[in-house]
Amino acid sequence: MYLHIGKDFVINNNSIIGIFNLNYIRNTREFKNLYDNIEKEGNIRKISEEDNKSFILTEENKIIKGYVTNIGTNTIGKRKM
Repeated sequence: MYLHIGKDFVINNNSIIGIFNLNYIRNTREFKNLYDNIEKEGNIRKISEEDNKSFILTEENKIIKGYVTNIGTNTIGKRKM
């Protein structure tokens, strides 16, 4: 199955490691380190530029990727089921 995460973008459900609320993790040291490392490798995809609510961490072909979207974690979780 595939998960719609905003605009016309979908990801494979099987590749999802976690879906995180940015309001809770944005200022943590762990998130900042993870985000910086993924961004250095060019594997961050911003689905929306404003009002970002969720960070989705995936592993695709042994490559860790991050997606930032303005769709809330509850909404994404409901879509995933």
